[in-house]
Amino acid sequence: MKPFLSALAALAATSAQADIDASNPARIYDLLRSEGYAVELGADSMGDPKISAKYEGSNFQIFFYDCTDNVSCRTIQFQTAYDMSSGMEYPKANEWNATKRYASVYLDDEMDPFLQMDVNVDYGVSEQNFVDNFKMWTRVLKDFEDFIDW
Repeated sequence: MKPFLSALAALAATSAQADIDASNPARIYDLLRSEGYAVELGADSMGDPKISAKYEGSNFQIFFYDCTDNVSCRTIQFQTAYDMSSGMEYPKANEWNATKRYASVYLDDEMDPFLQMDVNVDYGVSEQNFVDNFKMWTRVLKDFEDFIDW
């Protein structure tokens, strides 16, 4: 019976750490700043929260979705866009989407690529899990820039 109680205590401790979700953009902002990232908290064109960030010369945003009256958001997405002089061809975008797991690319009407990665934080995640996802995003971001020779 003791191993069961130990496992239950460990699960309770892990659950107590699940304190990052989309309802508190300032908490995400503070966490990323404490990790040494350059971030700025603001709002998007609809008034929903948005975090602008910079990593090794690359700019991107964290958008908050499923918000009620610009607060109480439920989901987030990391996103960046590239203004390419001659755009990106569909076969190249499809190659990325077919061979990469975490972030997908789509092309706007000028054939400029947008890279995005959804993060499921609906029921909260630990700080460690959120930071791990953020670091995964920064790796994918750099991989994509290499992919498009940015």
